Amino acid sequence: MEHRDTLLTIAEIAVALAGFASIVSVIAQRPGDRSRTADAARLRMMLEVALRNAGFAVLPLPFLQFAPSDPIVWRVSSGVYVAVALVYAAIRLRSVRGFDSGRFTISVQALLAMTTIASFANVLGLAGANAFSLYLASLLIGLSVAGLAFLSVVASALSDTRVQNAAQQDDEDRREIAD
Repeated sequence: MEHRDTLLTIAEIAVALAGFASIVSVIAQRPGDRSRTADAARLRMMLEVALRNAGFAVLPLPFLQFAPSDPIVWRVSSGVYVAVALVYAAIRLRSVRGFDSGRFTISVQALLAMTTIASFANVLGLAGANAFSLYLASLLIGLSVAGLAFLSVVASALSDTRVQNAAQQDDEDRREIAD
């Protein structure tokens, strides 16, 4: 049951990140703001990655009753993970071609490549009897991607809120001086 508890914890964390990011984005909505496009892309990516990892954390659970220590469960799950990750990457690459967010995008791409490589190594059986470890590594790296995106969304929301509050304070100060 140790694997089950670990996977359920990862699923809970992924769903919590998705929920918190959604709340932050709703609170920080700024009508007519140009940065909303970048924020929306980050939020969407964060939600997709977090929920995908939550799904893959619970995917092997039904099979653990039949073969809890069989590496084939983790190798097959990793194979499905790789297939979904590659399809996701192909779809996302088309939609983000004009979107430039610098180091954030490079970090995310590096982490997504690492999770895909770990899963592919697992499919090939390179972990042997420790196949769960590579599957877990893939999920944790994917969760790191969601966490990075969450921090990016929050940072954007907070920085824009501070700028907006400072501008409002400046407007109030000017009115006081004018009166």
